[in-house]
Amino acid sequence: VANAGEAVKPRPRRPGPRPRNARLSSMPPSPEESRPNLYGLGRPGLRSFFEEAGAPPYHADQAFRWMYRAGRLDPSGWTDFPRPLRSRLGEIARVEEGSIVDRGEAADGTVKYRIAPADGDAVETVVLAQSGRVTLCLSSQVGCALECRFCLTGRMGLVRNLGPGEIVGQVALARSDRRLGDGPFNVVLMGMGEPLGNYDAVLEAVRILTDPEGFGLSHRRITLSTAGIAPAIERLGREPRRPRLAVSLNATTDAVRDRLMPVNRRYPIARLREACRAFARETGDRFTFEYVLLDGVNDGAADVARLARIARGHGAKINLIPYNPVPGRLDYRPTSRERTLEIRDRLAALGARVAVRWSRGAEARAACGQLAVEREGEGAASRRAPRPSQGRNP
Repeated sequence: VANAGEAVKPRPRRPGPRPRNARLSSMPPSPEESRPNLYGLGRPGLRSFFEEAGAPPYHADQAFRWMYRAGRLDPSGWTDFPRPLRSRLGEIARVEEGSIVDRGEAADGTVKYRIAPADGDAVETVVLAQSGRVTLCLSSQVGCALECRFCLTGRMGLVRNLGPGEIVGQVALARSDRRLGDGPFNVVLMGMGEPLGNYDAVLEAVRILTDPEGFGLSHRRITLSTAGIAPAIERLGREPRRPRLAVSLNATTDAVRDRLMPVNRRYPIARLREACRAFARETGDRFTFEYVLLDGVNDGAADVARLARIARGHGAKINLIPYNPVPGRLDYRPTSRERTLEIRDRLAALGARVAVRWSRGAEARAACGQLAVEREGEGAASRRAPRPSQGRNP
């Protein structure tokens, strides 16, 4: 106790708890080009961001709902965030889905978008509407490394992989353009690129699309089409949340498939079929063989008989796809309509489940195999990037 008249020394104060968001408020603003883009992050990535920024990790779930379910990309409008955090987020991060830079529409209602992703380059995305059913065809890469001879995208070579947000952003942009309607829609990863060559980003995009608090799509409404990267097909079969599988076969002998699809030299038909069996065994899912019909190349009677045997051996459905020519760019010719119907009927008679996926959007160069982007100052086939490792050696 202090004596009367003595000055009482103040007791030293213990350091109090660190104010919430102290680390966030102490972070300097980031230059525009270096700010991380939150769009495309899943829940784990968002939690890491907010924890690193010194904010409570529960904000990750809130941001996830704002970006993907509500489509609100301006953090200043995220009303369940504290006002200082909303303001600060605009300085240290960005939320960008990309933009539509061009749009073309065919007489059948098919719409092709040229989309500029947030991090540069351009891809093409297609919305197909028929009999009340809407399907959105997404790209997974800028260009493609696989060089399938009948596909215009393969002439570009691989420029780069898309990130999850650049894949999901194609859905968001088509939705904001009011092209997806108010009901359910389907998504097919059949645009530019080999989805299993960009495995991790594609699967993260699928998780965002199927999350009930994201886009809320059923995984049964998403189909992934692959040229046949066998180890990645097997890996896909072990995923707890995965899309449906379509395998682009297009030939029934290695000699022809080697010529049409160079990936067959690494994963020939026997190895591809082995991977398909493993996928079906692991998942219990049925899958589809896609078969582009090329006049005089893969549409003979022996081809049809072998195709029926292959499909029956897997319990797989066959989608016959009439080839979409690109005059002056690709040298193949489509099988005639009459012959296509003969092939369909013969396959059915041989016990195969079969349908014809008639082309849509060809006049806008939006049909299967016609997507490609010319890069300024260079030809579409002139640039090559290193082959992607993701998905090839999982």
